Amino acid sequence: MTPENSPKQGRLRLSLSVIAALFLIACGLTVYVTLHDIRASVERDDDILTAEVRDAAKEIERHLTDRHKLVQQFAAGNTDLLNAIAADPSDIALRQQAAASLRQQFPGYFTFTIADRDGNDLIDDLQGFVGTACVDSIREYVGHVTGSTGAADYRTVIHPQANNYHFDVMAPWTDGDDVKGVFFVSFFPTALRSILQAHQGAGHQLAIINTARPYLLEVNTLGARDKISVRRDINLTEDEQARIKAAVDIPGSYWRVVGYPRANLHGQFSADAWFRAGLILSLIGFVAGTAAIVIGNRRRT
Repeated sequence: MTPENSPKQGRLRLSLSVIAALFLIACGLTVYVTLHDIRASVERDDDILTAEVRDAAKEIERHLTDRHKLVQQFAAGNTDLLNAIAADPSDIALRQQAAASLRQQFPGYFTFTIADRDGNDLIDDLQGFVGTACVDSIREYVGHVTGSTGAADYRTVIHPQANNYHFDVMAPWTDGDDVKGVFFVSFFPTALRSILQAHQGAGHQLAIINTARPYLLEVNTLGARDKISVRRDINLTEDEQARIKAAVDIPGSYWRVVGYPRANLHGQFSADAWFRAGLILSLIGFVAGTAAIVIGNRRRT
């Protein structure tokens, strides 16, 4: 019987085969668990991001609904004041009285005006604060409340103005049952930014985009477009668009809340998981190699 065929050599080969098989099984399990953990981490993060977008959208919808309700209440409760301003728009004291009341009631208040049934601004444009886009919205709203244009789907939008980006909330200006025009209040979008900041998790980006101009940023955690443009382009990049995991439209507005992970966040999940797997595989390889050497030395003695 040759040494190669001796029982001792047979047992050595069997032992080494068992070690090799166990090593391969351990490696396979490590790779499987790593891939599973990566998928689970990505899915868990996507679920968290979706919840952030959903909760932020609900709070923004509540914020907008509350603004509409409170502006309507103010218009209904201050008919005499609005009539007086309309009768003499040059009376600065009356306008300041209305502005002071609005400023006290509404955090984020920017400006106000009133317009007649034809959508004409009666306060002489308030030194340019009520621009062309605002006037267009006023006229759209007039059609909405009077039914003259069938504009049943009037929606709030953010209007660009240098250092004064704002969104408008309107209510019918009435005298009894007679609709005389529109009471118009503008707000800075600071509350929208704060809502996004409160719900945005680590490694995520929440933003409001314009549904009429897809992927045009309205507000994110940097602020409105005038603040965003200082640091980046005001449109979502193709890469950001591809990373969007959740989107919720805000009723009564041209706003859509979107959420996406920051660049390479999921790649970092993968890199961290494979780093841990590499350590485990190195340890398994060291143990298997040591076991093979020890068994081999024992069989030779």
